[in-house]
Amino acid sequence: MRSFTALVVAITMSFSVPAAAQITGPRVLSAEQDRLATLQEQLVNRLRATRNDQKGYLSHVIRLVRQGKVDRGLVIALERYALRRNPSYPFPFFERAMKYECGKRGVSLPPVKQFANTRILSRD
Repeated sequence: MRSFTALVVAITMSFSVPAAAQITGPRVLSAEQDRLATLQEQLVNRLRATRNDQKGYLSHVIRLVRQGKVDRGLVIALERYALRRNPSYPFPFFERAMKYECGKRGVSLPPVKQFANTRILSRD
């Protein structure tokens, strides 16, 4: 009986698919009950915006969407475009495409560098 069990285990192990996972760091999610990511969370997570200037830039883009200056569908389409161009680091492609599309629509969009944290910390 033991040899039969060992044979079954060996057979099932040979047919199993190796597990693969990618750890990209902690996800930022809202505390809402429905657990759906907001547009801000979706952009930060999927575009891999890790720096404060990148997050500030995305906040500005969301502000333009809320003001009605930029279409939400356009932002999502450009996010998907950037992911197709470079899945491992899509943010620069998103920034470039947003600048181009906003320029066509007459909306001024500053570069990411403008959103850098320039606050000087005082030493005690």
